[in-house]
Amino acid sequence: MASIDKADLRLAAERGDAPLLPAERMWGFWEFTYANSALAIATWAFLIGGATALFVGVKAGIAAIVIGNILGVLIMALSSCIAAGKYGTEQFTFLRSQFGVNGSRLVYLLAVVFLTMGWLAVLGLMFGRSIDSLTGLVTERAAEPQGMLVYLAAFFAIVLTAFIVARGPTSIKVFNTIIAPTLVLIMGVMLYLIFSNSSWSELMALPAIDEPFEDKHLNFMIAVEVNMAAGFSWWPYIGNLARLSKNERTAFWPNIVGVFGAAVLGEIVGLLAAARFGDSDPTVWMMQIGGFTFGIIALGFIAFANVTSMANILYTSIVGLRQVVGERLRHISWELLVVLFCIAPVVIVFTVPGIYDGFFIFLVWTSALNSALAGIGIADYFLLRRQRVSLRAVFTDERLSPFRYWAGFNPVALVALVVGFATYVLIFNPQTLENSTPFAYLSASLPSCVLAGIVHIAGTRLFATRFGWGDYPRSTKGCAYEGGMAPELGPVAAKD
Repeated sequence: MASIDKADLRLAAERGDAPLLPAERMWGFWEFTYANSALAIATWAFLIGGATALFVGVKAGIAAIVIGNILGVLIMALSSCIAAGKYGTEQFTFLRSQFGVNGSRLVYLLAVVFLTMGWLAVLGLMFGRSIDSLTGLVTERAAEPQGMLVYLAAFFAIVLTAFIVARGPTSIKVFNTIIAPTLVLIMGVMLYLIFSNSSWSELMALPAIDEPFEDKHLNFMIAVEVNMAAGFSWWPYIGNLARLSKNERTAFWPNIVGVFGAAVLGEIVGLLAAARFGDSDPTVWMMQIGGFTFGIIALGFIAFANVTSMANILYTSIVGLRQVVGERLRHISWELLVVLFCIAPVVIVFTVPGIYDGFFIFLVWTSALNSALAGIGIADYFLLRRQRVSLRAVFTDERLSPFRYWAGFNPVALVALVVGFATYVLIFNPQTLENSTPFAYLSASLPSCVLAGIVHIAGTRLFATRFGWGDYPRSTKGCAYEGGMAPELGPVAAKD
């Protein structure tokens, strides 16, 4: 009976109902790197590279990809992975310390539900187009991007994703371990074939496909912003993957090797191919790179790479959903919850297929939200709390928790979020590409991130600590905490 109870406790921890003890975490450095690589090396990496080619030539494009991704990934990982690796706590449950119990639910709704539905639909359509192109190669027919095969294959991808996630994180780990190394190998072969058909100087001289502005510096900054948005886009998901890693270092550094390294590799391939063949859609140019045999192999693996990304983001979304909704969902089985969550993406696939063609606009809009959330997270965890959070306060009854703030919302964090989001849109409008003077020098993500963090720090010191909200330390040394809570309780204490 004891072994059954222990197994049940571990299953509950894996599904986010309790913090994970270090011994319960399944990912070391390379396992988390595989997971990150599988997440980053989907077809969207090629699409981001292709979007970069729309604004700048190859030489400037490579610089934009590296600069944008390293900034976005570093800030994203600092704001979401360090705490997850330390405490093993579900990301949006931990977010109660920043936004309040109800505030974390609001953030989940904005950052996960709306965005994840869109991402699952986009990735499903990418899978569908890859299968359509693969079928076209075999049957020697023209690809039909709007054909029924694309939609049926997208539906199959979502169903397959649901099956994998329903079996839990162990199934995801196995899938990642198989797919990620193979995809890295395919990326390397693609680069070799591209350079075999064109010299280095020829490739570096390739111009942008369609420069929207006469000012080349402005076009370059838009390319950087697109790639920063790619880095920030992992914010809603990476924390719930990092909680499965064994410690803080294992939670942080694989993002540089995995998310950054794999994304940069895939995006550079997409950039070179798009500039070389004049089309940003990877399902089009992939057939032209290596001929019939390689095209079939590459399209097949790239198609299923989308499934690995879909599985990772769906798993993290379901884990978060169980926590932010609470007991009302606990009676619903994990498997049924996965199925119910997947209904909306299926509907989007069949009713709003144009979301695929507006991919980079959708991507940049996500950064308007995620960059502000990242700034608040860094300011709160590192600067205000000195990396110390009471898990008892996180998991206690929300009516008694110091993280209840005001009616369950932290007004300071919400104001900071609105300020950060508004700053982004005022500096750079993702829908129209309209921008103000600061954008050409600062981007939009960095001002949004920094200003949201500053507003959160100032508001917390002026209001939150004065009202006794949030269990913040009374002194800057972090020696005493409001509300009489212990400064830090490990996962074992939280489970008692």
